[in-house]
Amino acid sequence: MSHTNATSTSRGVGVYIFNDDDTKILLTQRGPGARHEQYKWEGPGGAVEPDETYEQAAHREIMEELGITVELGKVIGEFPQITDSNGDTWEAKIYRAHTRQTPSIQEPDKCVGFGWFSREEVATLSLADYAVKDLQQFGWL
Repeated sequence: MSHTNATSTSRGVGVYIFNDDDTKILLTQRGPGARHEQYKWEGPGGAVEPDETYEQAAHREIMEELGITVELGKVIGEFPQITDSNGDTWEAKIYRAHTRQTPSIQEPDKCVGFGWFSREEVATLSLADYAVKDLQQFGWL
């Protein structure tokens, strides 16, 4: 997500990609070049550009981060105002998605890993603050 100042609200998007039978979820591990919460696990996503819809940003961010396309499902979380660990304020939409493609890390400085995790495994990860809120929103924590 791009940095703005704390007095303005940026738009952000998150995507939680589920496997075919909805028993596992794809999470990415933030890298040393991530803006905050380095090495924490999260659903992929990022900032929505001024000329983009949330849906367009979701597709772009997934392609930039994982090199795949996704089929977006329903919005599973909407946050009119959320403050990240840097003190920046965001308006965010979180989507459910599926893919039939194999992800690969595209930005190794920002993302050092990814994996498919069961609900039980998710509970054992060191999660980014907002990932905790997202996962609680749809009952995985």
